[in-house]
Amino acid sequence: MLWVFLGLVVAVGLGFAAISMVGGSVLYYRTPTEVVSAHSSEPVRLAGQLVISSVGRDAAGATVFKITDGKTSVPVIYRGGATTALTTASKPGTQMVAEGSLGTDGTFVATNLLAKCPSKFQTASPAAAATDGS
Repeated sequence: MLWVFLGLVVAVGLGFAAISMVGGSVLYYRTPTEVVSAHSSEPVRLAGQLVISSVGRDAAGATVFKITDGKTSVPVIYRGGATTALTTASKPGTQMVAEGSLGTDGTFVATNLLAKCPSKFQTASPAAAATDGS
């Protein structure tokens, strides 16, 4: 009976540890409209379309740009090596994901950037698929 009790305690402890680890690492995708309306500094993934004309650098050398969902634009600041993500995002319609949180001044402070290039996710036309042998 003692072994059953100890096994149950260990199982409950491991379950609690697993749930607490997973719960702390979950970041939800939010649109710029949702992020602005929430007024929360909670970490999220800001997903939207890159405003290409907004990409630049501030006085401290950080990368700045805007992400929009068509209704709301959110200014983003990133203090890392953003050249790869933003170089990939050189085409209109490029979707960006910025992980971070909204600052008190309304600027989203990103800790990580991801670019989704739309040309890499398009399905082939039936004619192109036929010539590829698919």
